[in-house]
Amino acid sequence: MTTGSRTRNYVVSLASGYALTAFTVLVGLWLTPYTLRFLDREQYAIFSLASDVLMWLGLLDLGITAGLRVHAAKLMGRPDQERLNRLASTAFFAQLVVVGCILAAGAVLGAGLPHFFDVRPDLQHEAGVLMVLMCVATAMSMGTQAFSGILIASQQQHVDNYIGILLLVIRTVLTVVLLHAGWGVLSLAVAQLAAKATTSVLAIARVYKFLPGLTIRLRLASWDVFKDLWHVSIWFSLGGLAGVFNSGLDRIVTAKVLNLGLVTTLSLTGRLYYLATDLVGRITDAARPMLGQLFGEEKKQAALHTYRNLFVLSTGVGMVIALSIFAGNATFVSTWVGRINYGGWLLDLAFVAAMLRSLWGLPNRAVLSSNLQVRPQTLVGLGEGLLNLALSVWFAKMWGVVGVILGTVAAGLLTSMWLLPLLTARMFGESFKTLVLPDMAIAAKLLLATAPVALLGRFAAVSVGGYVGAILGMLTTVVGGSACLWFLALDDALRDRISRLLGQGILAMKTKVARYSS
Repeated sequence: MTTGSRTRNYVVSLASGYALTAFTVLVGLWLTPYTLRFLDREQYAIFSLASDVLMWLGLLDLGITAGLRVHAAKLMGRPDQERLNRLASTAFFAQLVVVGCILAAGAVLGAGLPHFFDVRPDLQHEAGVLMVLMCVATAMSMGTQAFSGILIASQQQHVDNYIGILLLVIRTVLTVVLLHAGWGVLSLAVAQLAAKATTSVLAIARVYKFLPGLTIRLRLASWDVFKDLWHVSIWFSLGGLAGVFNSGLDRIVTAKVLNLGLVTTLSLTGRLYYLATDLVGRITDAARPMLGQLFGEEKKQAALHTYRNLFVLSTGVGMVIALSIFAGNATFVSTWVGRINYGGWLLDLAFVAAMLRSLWGLPNRAVLSSNLQVRPQTLVGLGEGLLNLALSVWFAKMWGVVGVILGTVAAGLLTSMWLLPLLTARMFGESFKTLVLPDMAIAAKLLLATAPVALLGRFAAVSVGGYVGAILGMLTTVVGGSACLWFLALDDALRDRISRLLGQGILAMKTKVARYSS
């Protein structure tokens, strides 16, 4: 695969990922207050907590999906259909065993979740059924992860994104219909189950159309291939455990240490930050197959250059977006779901710091994983996760829900935010000083330049009020922050490349419009 085709596939994957994220945001902004008309704060909290519990069930995958993507991406760099078939078959049948484990765990969780979180008696049966249905949906999705992983490894992530859009449409329509039919919180689980079933079938059909030579048979599954996959996958699995500790415990700690109602406050105040983290994270995630192929072709310097660009873009764009959300979030959440569900400006600031902490390490994780350097970053993540749990509980007792988020930030500052760049520097044979310190200086300049704009935007948002005020505050910060990013963070070469890509995209769009018009 040529550099041009890799870049083109990267741009398509990134664009479709943004389309999926934008659609998710729009649907979420509409569907959340709509759903709250039918559910009370505790019912909504139960669904949020059940979603977090499913993150733990995802660990039963044992990193097989992530390992498959990395190994398959390297095989795409030097095509070997026979090895790919053996790899895909081994991963698929291993995941069928995982499916059985998830279904068994779902039965246990369905009985235990209502009591673990002290759900009020009239909601306990409903909460148990909800948990079982969501486990079945997760098992169904897990059973087809091998097909999705092959698509992503071959830089066909845009197909996965299109399927994701369809999943969202199905979930939304069914949720609305079932809420009106009086199904309550079970509407969300049933809609998710139906959507997962439909999109799983589509993922299988699409991968066979794109790779007609792909063959998945039990006779091709190999214990030796599984052991090779396992050596990397186990560290991806432990990395997933670290990820749950670092991003999936906030609401669980809030429910256990504080109270169930505050889970809704935390979820809704942080909604835009969670969505934005996913949006900016796609800059890095879409580049993983490309990085894997570069390492497969032993183009280490090209991978280093790609990493530098990803780091500047991911951190810079993330900082601008995080501060833009801070500018309008108070006004937005109060208008969107009521002031009772807004956690205050200190929680807002904590979410800004948490978002930046998350995005800081993504380029490092991507480049390390793409070169199969999984073990050291996983050990860092596990240490951070355990520290995060301890600090979040401790801080929650002192500062309430704000302390829960600050515990995550503090754990990151003490571990991954400097250890992951150090691991990346060593992998490329660079010193920490030459690789990381210049980027830290750029990030500091961008923060100092954009923060006053964000404060001005927040003042404007509160003064005007409503959705108009929220949009005004965010837009003011986006425009000012983007100008700072363009002139302070990006070098001439990266600006030129972005300008060329934008120009090519606009030209391609004009060509399509002209073709359809004629």
